[in-house]
Amino acid sequence: MEAGRQHNGVTKVNTIESQKQINNNVDESSGVTGSHTLIAVKSSSDNHLDPDVSQAASMMSTPVHRPGEPDGDDSSSMNLEEETPIDDSEFNIPPLDFEPTLESILNDLDVDSLSEEDALAGPTQEFSDIAIQQLGGIPESSDTVSIVSKGSSDNRSRSSSRSCRPKSTITNTKKPNSILRHVVLKAITSQINSATEKINAGTATAMCLGSFVAIGTSHGFVIVFDVLQAVKWCLGDTEHRESGGSVSSLTINSNGNRLLVGYAKGLILMYDLTNGKLIRNIPDAHAAATAVLTLRFTDLPDLALCGDSGGSVFELNFKRTIGLRSCVSRCIFSGSRGEVCSFEPLLLSTVSDNPLSKFVLVAFATLSKIIVVMIRPKLKVLFTHTLICDLTTLPLVCWQMVIIQTTLNEKIVDPVLSFARHNTIAFYQTTLDSKSSVQFLPLRSVTVGYSLLNMHWLNARTLALVDVKETLRILDVRSQEELERVDLSATRLVYSSSHYKGLATGGNVSKAFALAGERACYNSVLCHNNQIIVLGTRSVHALTMRLWHERLDYLVRQHHYVDAIQLGYELYVEKAKAVLGLKGSKDSKRLIVRDKLLYILDRYVDRIPLLNFMDDLSTARQRYHDVISTCVNYYALLDHQDPIFEKIYDFCADNPFSKSAYLESLEPFLLNDQLSHMPPIIVKDFVTHYDEIENYRALEACIVHFNIASLDIHQTMKLCWTQGLYDAIIYIFNQGMGDYLTPLEELMTELISAISAEVRLTDSQVVLGNKILVYISCCLAGRAYPFGNIAKNLVEKVQTDIFQIITALHSRNSTENEQSYPYLRTFLHFDTREFLNVMSLSFEEPIFQSELGKRQKQRIVDILLQVMVEQGNFTTTQVGILFTFIAQQMAKSDSSLFVSKLLFEQVLEHLTSGNETCRIDERQEALMELLQAGGFQHFEHDKILQKCLKAKFYRVCELLYERKNEYPQIIECYLLDEARKHQVFSFLHKIFCLIPQKKEIFQSKVMDHLEELIEIDNKKCAQVVYLHLGNLIPDLVKSLDSKSNSQYSFLQGVFYTREQNQNNIQVDVSTTENYITLMCHFNPQLVYPFLKTIESYRNEKMLQVCGKHKLVDAMVYLLEKDDRLNDAFQLMMDQFQCKLKLIFEDIEKLAMESSSFQTVLSSITWNQLQAIFLVMIQFSQRNSPKLPPDEKEKLWLPLLQLLIAAHNKFQSREDISTSFNEMNKHLLGSMMGHVSLPTIVEVYLNNPSYQTATFGEIRELITGMLETCTYEEIMVDLVKKITQSDVHDKMKVKLNSVRKGISARNYNCLECQSNIVDFSDDEAELVVFQCGHSYHLKCCHRKGIKSCPQCSPLSVIPCVTSVKELDISYRAPREHKSSL
Repeated sequence: MEAGRQHNGVTKVNTIESQKQINNNVDESSGVTGSHTLIAVKSSSDNHLDPDVSQAASMMSTPVHRPGEPDGDDSSSMNLEEETPIDDSEFNIPPLDFEPTLESILNDLDVDSLSEEDALAGPTQEFSDIAIQQLGGIPESSDTVSIVSKGSSDNRSRSSSRSCRPKSTITNTKKPNSILRHVVLKAITSQINSATEKINAGTATAMCLGSFVAIGTSHGFVIVFDVLQAVKWCLGDTEHRESGGSVSSLTINSNGNRLLVGYAKGLILMYDLTNGKLIRNIPDAHAAATAVLTLRFTDLPDLALCGDSGGSVFELNFKRTIGLRSCVSRCIFSGSRGEVCSFEPLLLSTVSDNPLSKFVLVAFATLSKIIVVMIRPKLKVLFTHTLICDLTTLPLVCWQMVIIQTTLNEKIVDPVLSFARHNTIAFYQTTLDSKSSVQFLPLRSVTVGYSLLNMHWLNARTLALVDVKETLRILDVRSQEELERVDLSATRLVYSSSHYKGLATGGNVSKAFALAGERACYNSVLCHNNQIIVLGTRSVHALTMRLWHERLDYLVRQHHYVDAIQLGYELYVEKAKAVLGLKGSKDSKRLIVRDKLLYILDRYVDRIPLLNFMDDLSTARQRYHDVISTCVNYYALLDHQDPIFEKIYDFCADNPFSKSAYLESLEPFLLNDQLSHMPPIIVKDFVTHYDEIENYRALEACIVHFNIASLDIHQTMKLCWTQGLYDAIIYIFNQGMGDYLTPLEELMTELISAISAEVRLTDSQVVLGNKILVYISCCLAGRAYPFGNIAKNLVEKVQTDIFQIITALHSRNSTENEQSYPYLRTFLHFDTREFLNVMSLSFEEPIFQSELGKRQKQRIVDILLQVMVEQGNFTTTQVGILFTFIAQQMAKSDSSLFVSKLLFEQVLEHLTSGNETCRIDERQEALMELLQAGGFQHFEHDKILQKCLKAKFYRVCELLYERKNEYPQIIECYLLDEARKHQVFSFLHKIFCLIPQKKEIFQSKVMDHLEELIEIDNKKCAQVVYLHLGNLIPDLVKSLDSKSNSQYSFLQGVFYTREQNQNNIQVDVSTTENYITLMCHFNPQLVYPFLKTIESYRNEKMLQVCGKHKLVDAMVYLLEKDDRLNDAFQLMMDQFQCKLKLIFEDIEKLAMESSSFQTVLSSITWNQLQAIFLVMIQFSQRNSPKLPPDEKEKLWLPLLQLLIAAHNKFQSREDISTSFNEMNKHLLGSMMGHVSLPTIVEVYLNNPSYQTATFGEIRELITGMLETCTYEEIMVDLVKKITQSDVHDKMKVKLNSVRKGISARNYNCLECQSNIVDFSDDEAELVVFQCGHSYHLKCCHRKGIKSCPQCSPLSVIPCVTSVKELDISYRAPREHKSSL
């Protein structure tokens, strides 16, 4: 190997010949491209290597000898030391099943670094395919294979002895992540870790993707890998590493030949990736002492962008003049306007036909806004959007070419700007308007339930989101559905927080920028061509979107067959999400997916026999059902039914559990007509099985869906008659034999027997009768039973035959005792209404519209009258239903029916007779239906009204009165009808509004029935009166003078209505006083609350009324209202003394009985005493502020003296004395501030019991007074300080205003229009108002101007008496003429 030589701090890494041979052998055997891991360092000049780089080269060039491979030639292996073989027995090494290859060792799974689903999946995959497409925005149609899977699939590497083997089960319980394949890029990871350990390269800090993968380290190294994970270059010499610090940002241009490296200390370097040379050193492209946070190339080859930790963005213009390379930078966004955290240029090099490709657009993400700026052809701000969210999160921004459907159903491909912060993501379409101006159109906004850390587009419909818990989430943009999530916490994600805090440059960043950058990972999670690359501190990970068929294969390998089948069907119906690699026309895609899905279904069916070996029978039965149902469902959906009846049936036929599950799984598909042509043997097994499990209802539902040719008629009919499966019987007769009459006759025989027994029908008999009614309804309407249609050539015959059966005089097997028309009679007895409804519907059919059909209708009506009216044995309700049916038919315009009027008279007499009083509602309802169906023309109005009044058919009477517009009589109908009397108020509202011309008639009716209306509902009655007869309230009240109870109820309703309508009802004083008087008699406890809510009464009169009824609380309120406070207090005092006297008597009585005094303290009298006590305190507190001191004492001291006396009287009884002492304390606390302390002390000291008391006995009193005094002093000081502070602030403002200079805005006096400075008058004085307008002082005196007339022309201007009254006045000196 040649010695390494240094050139510009760049080391070129190549493979040695022997390694090439080994890799070629591996490639030929596996059919894929291997990773070059045996590498040597070969310099490009004769200079000596940099020591660190030389160490890296020697570390990377250590060869690995593959067992079983011949050594290379001497020239290529001269530096290799001879290795001594290891003795397996010495080290207890177990033998291997096969000899591992180099590739199998390198690609062996590192389970600890993978997610669970990939650990189960098998070997990992190598890094590849970066060079398939250059980085940039591409439309969805340009989906490519993963950059880690070029030329490979999931089974690319050979499995080692440590590979996990799948379990032999039908399915797993946990659904795996099928969208993303998570692998560790082992070659890159191992090289980074080796460099860290051997040359002290430091940990990884930043990464970029392009034609190469470049990873920067904390010690300034940049290691470049090619698409095969082989080290291409190791960049960075000692000088640049020391001056630059750690690598903070990297970017590769679209051509893949230039690499920009940004450092934490601000240095920027450019390398040529074709030869690894340093071609530009840019130390001063941005603000000094700031870190390079973001570097991005644009579509222009000579333009890049740089963002620093100061929040500024600079454009870097690369030039080459006479072979000399240079860089000119320009600040295009200053951090002083808002610190830019990140930015992304819109890259359109791959879609050059897009009209936006002539512009260079960049989206800046600041801490508070998203700003889109046009850099070329000119600098211009195009779009801004404010961000309002969590300050601890960074803004995110990215572009993507998306297919957008317009309102005209056209599809266009436009770039979409997506930006996010915290938990909100916004999408804006970027397009050109008709004037070729760039427009940003809002598409949608999405809110997620987590804080975002990173965001990238995987394709035009799918976003990859990383949250603050380091969970990667795949989001479908259109449906906002989270498709998959992967935990990235094990990757130990690299954060750039030190760069955002500016630690390498002295920490000269804002606090907000440092706080938001705590979790910055812009350069650690990158996306390219449906693949996400994650940079960890010790490893590099790739998460690649699987192709659609790879997702299916992966789920199958994991034994998630149901998920695979479901996904396949979603692909088939084009409802799947995150689809990759499925191209072609709609039909071709469906065909491809269908074939794949059928293959998976076949494999799933092949695994059914595995269930035969399960120990748990219940689990096996359920698993059989789940598996078979799934297979049958999707075979039916794909219209591929042969495996259902062949392969699956063969698997299940021999096992009773599987056969049971198979047959039962067919049921839902039979009911949906998805399995219409079943083999007869399976149909027979199906019927037999359902007979064995006695599931006859389900069997009946399925039989009517079978092809009649598949049924065993004998077996099925025998079972149906035995179990009463009437639907199946009818179906087999109709479809199998073309016989529509026999099933009706056979079933009618059973129904006739049930009806003739004259007992209550069973549920099964009721079901039979209803089925027969539905059957004849279908037949007469030309429809098959239970679904479908009768053949057109049979419709008329079936209708005629069914009609003849219904009207048959006798049945086929009639007896001598059989009544005429047995079928018709049976239907009428079973359900008269429903049968007549069936006939009514059938009369609309074309067969009954001909002359023959009309005669048939007349015939059946005659038969009905004969059977139900002439021969009797039917209830009144049934007869009424019949005549209602007849009246409806006769009311039709084309009716030709004739019925004798005498029959209607008989029906009326029958319905209104009083023989069936208990069924009055049914008879009235029958008559109502008859009249409403057109029966009025068959009766005389007066006669029917008279009969209805006698029969108490008030609803019919209302109908009759309404036809004659006799609305007042309807009021009486409501009042007489007990069931509807409460509806009279709604009717009154209605007629008052709709018929105002008859208001007087309705008014008289209301007055006549006022008492009845009040008794029904006094509040609704008052509401009607208020809304429609408000002026008659006094008259109505007066009319009830003799009925005090009704009068009180009516007034109660009036005042309730008044309260609900916010006192809009005007009630006179006499009415109010009358109501209060009645309330004192009927509801005295409501008087006091009512007095507080109303004012329309005379206090003196109400005082007399309340005094008459001894309502103390009401009297106190009225006296207080008249300011007769002493009288009011005396009333309460008397009441208090009365209650106190009762307490004393109870205590003495208990003392004589030696009982506990607790009964007194819990008695009603004691509670009443407490209530009066509190009311007295509130009364005194409420009125004390407006009384002089001596009057205040009259409100407080008598109560205090009374309590002191009560306390002293029962000092020996602890419970009683304690209670009175608590009352004393409460009273003293309430008195403070109203009665002086010396007065209170004097009251206590003048009491005989306290004159000889010790300090301990009055200590609580004195202490309480001192606390109150201290509290009042503190409050006074606080108020004083607040007042002084307010005065000081106002004076300060006033002084500042006075000291402020004011200049004159005009040169001439606005009053006299002469110069404001009169040079002929040395004593001339001016007035300048604060608004700037100026006047002569003498003009102000003459006109009485006090405020500026220009600014307040409408204000009253008082006369000015002195200069001090004006805003500002001064004497203008003569020398200021020029300035004025």
